[in-house]
Amino acid sequence: MHSGSFSGAVYGFVRSSTSQPGSSRRGGGRSRGRGRSGSQRWPSVNQNFNNQRLVDVSENFDELEITEDDGSNINTKENSAINFDAYEDIPVEVTGSHIPPPVNTFTEIDLGQGLNDNIQRCKYVKPTPVQKHAIPIAVAGRDLMACAQTGSGKTAAFCFPIICGVLRNRFQTAGSGRGRSRMAYPSALILSPTRELSCQIHEEAQKFAYNTGVKIVVAYGGAPIVQQFRNLEKGVDILVATPGRLVDMIERARVSLGMIKYLALDEADRMLDMGFEPQIRKIVQQMDMPPPGERQTMLFSATFPLEIQRLASDFLSDYIFLTVGRVGSSTDLIAIIML
Repeated sequence: MHSGSFSGAVYGFVRSSTSQPGSSRRGGGRSRGRGRSGSQRWPSVNQNFNNQRLVDVSENFDELEITEDDGSNINTKENSAINFDAYEDIPVEVTGSHIPPPVNTFTEIDLGQGLNDNIQRCKYVKPTPVQKHAIPIAVAGRDLMACAQTGSGKTAAFCFPIICGVLRNRFQTAGSGRGRSRMAYPSALILSPTRELSCQIHEEAQKFAYNTGVKIVVAYGGAPIVQQFRNLEKGVDILVATPGRLVDMIERARVSLGMIKYLALDEADRMLDMGFEPQIRKIVQQMDMPPPGERQTMLFSATFPLEIQRLASDFLSDYIFLTVGRVGSSTDLIAIIML
């Protein structure tokens, strides 16, 4: 067993945001749960998040400077910073065989130039505790079961390795929903319990994959399926979906999981609480998805009840188990720098 605590975990934020790097929680009073997918958009860094006007990624994201920041200038106005003392006390335990060592910076991992540029554009300086361990484990190709609270940076922890893997393998794989076929063949699938969370993951992943050529599509219920089909027909490398809508698409022969190399389940315990276990098992075990060992699987959960343990044993192969302890609430870990 490997265990430890971290000191001085610090990183930067997009201006006016109080969210942690890669976290699906969004601050500043933005509209939530309204079914806005943000398929090609994200908020301008110069606008207040209460302003609902959105602009294309291409209009501003490539204009954000890429800076080499060691964290020494992080505590400036319009930025948020992590509470040093709280993160020093967070217990982290990792169990399994041949565990890749944690990292202290994103540059220690070979994520590729495009992804590294976007990490710097997002003003991420240093990884959170879950990212320090999860990213090198996932980049090494290992299956992972991670328990960490909401707001700890889990989105980046699974998005970075998936985007990196897609970029490395893109010339070795056919499909991705391109060509004459109306069937989409994503190489990565991210399952989440709600439309809101799926849209948030999709929006974050698009920022991380900006200008890399990686195509990311979101699919969820409660919205017209026809438009989502059109998005898939334009090409998809990474599909972010809720279980119900994905089953519908597969049964309509519009999505095939036969080429999935990366599978991530976010908030798995919440999906089980919402009664999605039969659909999840149908997607992973009864359709055409490659079995454990032939795909890489990452399962993220805030808790580790017996039902999650069963999912892990059924879905993962020779996996590493990561737990990041809770220190108060997520808001306790964020120190807001007042203007």
